[in-house]
Amino acid sequence: MSIKHWIGFVVLGWAWGAAQAQPDYVRAVEQARPDAETLTKAREKVKKHKDLKIRDDIDATLPHFHRRTQEKVTRGETFCQRCHLPLPHQKSVRTRAFLNMHSRFIACATCHYRPQAKALDYHWLDYRSGRAVAGEGRLRTGTDTPASKPLDGWVKIAPFSGDEPVVPLPQEPWAEAIARRWREGDLEQRAELQARLHLPLEEKGPKCGDCHQEERPLLDLERLGASREQARLVYRHMIPQFFGRYRDEDQKIRIIDITQ
Repeated sequence: MSIKHWIGFVVLGWAWGAAQAQPDYVRAVEQARPDAETLTKAREKVKKHKDLKIRDDIDATLPHFHRRTQEKVTRGETFCQRCHLPLPHQKSVRTRAFLNMHSRFIACATCHYRPQAKALDYHWLDYRSGRAVAGEGRLRTGTDTPASKPLDGWVKIAPFSGDEPVVPLPQEPWAEAIARRWREGDLEQRAELQARLHLPLEEKGPKCGDCHQEERPLLDLERLGASREQARLVYRHMIPQFFGRYRDEDQKIRIIDITQ
């Protein structure tokens, strides 16, 4: 890591600290020291990166088969989605639709920022105001899912440390500065930025069964505003049980097999 790049991150930290305490993720990024192998991998990812623009006029020219709401997922709400797609999961054909559905009401950091040495709290975060909001009525399950009412993608379950979100909001100065460094950076600067931003994160999120279980779920849904019955339905949902049966990508399982 060059002295110039290190000074850039320190200045960003000072700029934040002058106004308020740094969020956990900001401190983790500033303390990150990617090794040569990590930087090499980051460089290859940056070379393959393409800035994509999602069209929001498809409905006007392409009729759809299924009934849909008026919600158009053409922009992201979180810091991570300033670079990643609004529906970020693309790799696994088997699970990506379900994971992207979760991204409408669960923040990226809830699954991908899991520090071992610190316990985090989880609340509903309104990304417009930056404040935690009440969770009653936000979780919809079973027949309690009106198709005509779209999810409010600006409100997601996010990790908190104390009373503050762990990851800064995308409109805050630190996030704006990171976006500017990416736009203005060359290949090496972008590779280092990519490596440091991702080093505190887990590339793979938790398994379905880590949340969809009653004994020790990752998220306490009743504390997040769910009724006991809603929480039970989520913890015992059939689809996570279905995915839990797979041992490799080539394995074939029929959903009827887990209902018998």
